[in-house]
Amino acid sequence: MNWKYFFIGVGFLLVAYLIYRGIKGGPASEHTNWNGPILPLYVHGWGTIIICIIIGIAFILKSLFSPI
Repeated sequence: MNWKYFFIGVGFLLVAYLIYRGIKGGPASEHTNWNGPILPLYVHGWGTIIICIIIGIAFILKSLFSPI
């Protein structure tokens, strides 16, 4: 197991979680009383979350299958 890749993967998952915490309320609209990120920033945030999760999982899997 390669610990360097493992912690890089965990770091990407942590970044995805922190971005999720920032945008979980939804985009700015009348329903949210115009609080929250504007729609393009909201969509960009979800794209970043998805990419960070995929990269994080890939690094963790790479760390598990690395030779010692």
